[in-house]
Formats: sequence, structure tokens, C-alpha cells
Amino acid sequence: MVCEEPPGRSGRLLKQHHHRRRRSQCRQGLKLVFLKSRRRQHHRTWTWLCVLEANDGCCVYCGGPSQTMDHVIPFSDGGADDISNLVPVCHSCNLSKGDKTPAELMMGWDLRSRWSGNGIAQKSDLGGKSLREMYLSVHEEVLKLFDDLDTVAAEIADPKRQSWFLWATPWNYPYDLGVSWYRACYAEKIAMAKAEGWPDTRPEWLKRTSA
Repeated sequence: MVCEEPPGRSGRLLKQHHHRRRRSQCRQGLKLVFLKSRRRQHHRTWTWLCVLEANDGCCVYCGGPSQTMDHVIPFSDGGADDISNLVPVCHSCNLSKGDKTPAELMMGWDLRSRWSGNGIAQKSDLGGKSLREMYLSVHEEVLKLFDDLDTVAAEIADPKRQSWFLWATPWNYPYDLGVSWYRACYAEKIAMAKAEGWPDTRPEWLKRTSA
């Protein structure tokens, strides 16, 4: 038995589909206009040092020495361009992540290392696992990464720590001598302040006004 649609139903469904598609395209267009109008800010030296020295100066993704800052939620996708959305990373991980979220980065790394591109979704030609099984196996790693990101974000957001970097390190832009130079120059001072629990380095007049 052949099921026939009521007269006119196909036309209505097609119109609804086109309407939803136009609305989606309109939203995407408005989003692109908004994103293209945004400009990255130039971060001050104290911000660079505050972020790069978090997580013991290590990349949050691979654990190697941190070299630059990454937007956890990509700036190109609407992520905030301030210290609350920045974490320390190495150049290699920053390049690999690009405009992906941390979860997309981890999943991509895992699939590239264990999936040859052959086979089908239900069974690969490497180990015979399905995409579902591979996703579940990396799920715990992604959750651990989220925990690590939360820990590093809390460290960077610590008011005492931020205040120390704001008042004890340069407030200019690091492009004259480079971020690496400032890190080396202030390394001993930062280590000492960390051991002392980030002492209050604000000017005396500011301490009196906030007392």
C-alpha cells in the first residue's frame, strides 16, 4: 500500500523548510558581521606574565613549556578577548587548536592517532573499534582536560595573584623587548612572590584608600 500525503502538504513542508533555512542564513550572516567587526586587543605585559606563568608555566594541553596565550573559546567564534578566556599554551598546541574548542582539539588528536580514514563508522581497519567506542574511550580524557582548564582559570582569576602581577610587573606592551625577555627578567621575582602567597604590592596610597 502506498501512503499518499494530503493535498498541499508537500508544498507547506517545502515552504517551512525554506523559511527555516532563510532564518538560519540570516542568523549566520548577522553573526559573521558581528565577528568581523571585532578586533583583538593588545594585551599588556602584566597580562601575558599572569597567564603564561600559570599552571607552573606549562601548556594546558600537552604539558610542555608555555610560549603564548590561547583563547579557550575561540575569538573567531565569539570568545571573550580578556584574561578570563586565556590560558598558557605552547606554539604547537596553539597552532593545532586553531578555531576549535578544547573538546574538538582532544577528539581530533585521538581520531588522527587511531583512525586511518578507512573502514566505516561501525568498524575501523585499525583495531576494529567503532567511532562510538573511540569517542567513549577519549571521553574521560576530555573531562579531565575540562577539570584542568577550570583549575588554571581559577588560578589566573585569583584576585591576589592578579593584583600582584598588575602592580609588580610592567604595564606597557611587551612588543619592545618581547614576552620571553620579560619572563626571564621577572622569573625570580615571580617565584618568590608565589612562595610568599602573592604579597600586596599596591602603592601605599591605594592601600589606605581601600582600607
